[in-house]
Amino acid sequence: MSTEQKQKRILLVGRSGCGKTTLADTITHGSATYHKTQAITRVGNFIDTPGEYMENPNYYRGIILHAYDADLVIFMIPAGDTTTIFPPSFGNSLNREVIGVVSKVDTGKDVEAPRRNLKLAGATKIFEISVHDQESLNSLCDYIYS
Repeated sequence: MSTEQKQKRILLVGRSGCGKTTLADTITHGSATYHKTQAITRVGNFIDTPGEYMENPNYYRGIILHAYDADLVIFMIPAGDTTTIFPPSFGNSLNREVIGVVSKVDTGKDVEAPRRNLKLAGATKIFEISVHDQESLNSLCDYIYS
């Protein structure tokens, strides 16, 4: 990546266990080790939010505030998740481009419900990824850093 690409800041938002930290670690370091995100942290150029920030409406202000420090926001929902924690059009409140990521597609679980929920939340473009599939990660990175 060029220096300019490394400086682009990306805010990751989604429920606990959807793969936000794993995605950030894999793109930044090439691999990931699982650890529970307890507070908003930086992983390279990613702003990684705890799942509780989206699971509890009292923390929405934290998401909105940190979106101002980002160039791009990624909403994440894992394959097979038929429910959503994102209010309709929540992305419109962030004043940044919002894209969606359906994670864990290597599990073979349904991706249509997550895609539909990401679109309803305000994601303008949706990617299906697995951290074990370099091609899907390259597609996401090409978009992020273009």
